Amino acid sequence: MEVVLLFQSANMESANMEVVLLSQSANMESANTEVVSRMYLALVLFSLLKDLNLWIVSDRFQMSRGFIQSLLSSSSAFCSCVLHFTEELEEFWPFRALLTELTRRLSYCVTSELIPLMEVAGVMEARAKQLYNAGYKTLTHLANADPAVLSNTLENLHRKQANQIVASAKMLLSEKAAALQEEVDDLLTLPKDLPSAPLISL
Repeated sequence: MEVVLLFQSANMESANMEVVLLSQSANMESANTEVVSRMYLALVLFSLLKDLNLWIVSDRFQMSRGFIQSLLSSSSAFCSCVLHFTEELEEFWPFRALLTELTRRLSYCVTSELIPLMEVAGVMEARAKQLYNAGYKTLTHLANADPAVLSNTLENLHRKQANQIVASAKMLLSEKAAALQEEVDDLLTLPKDLPSAPLISL
């Protein structure tokens, strides 16, 4: 079995990918179908990460939306496990930032600009897009927002919901700030095992 991958675009940001599977052998037992399947699923995930709509990806690859959602969930869980593994081994430090971002992208499956907003409790994709388009582009923007203004600016957002979103954003921002401050304190703490100058005997 031969796998021919056709990427028909010079611009990978809007690549229109077609996958053509050509079988040129009567002996299918020797075909590595597992590799082909993994490549096909990788292209599905790649399309989702390039910000294509779930409906479009489902139609393009002839897969049900339920299956694609399940694929996203399992891929995100596996990526998270690998991330925890790399955190335990110092030699894998270059992969931590990469896997952290990839795990977030797989978990939310939205553009990277919307992820900080979707980390706030009660904010889903549609609401995150509303917030972003209204000028609330970061967690700091949202944490310092006026609930009354927020409710009047966004369509179908009641005052109670606006209060909850702002309160959740404030809490999340405080947690992130505390974590960063703890990291700063660790960096500035004098090591207990710092070598000292040897004593000179007279």
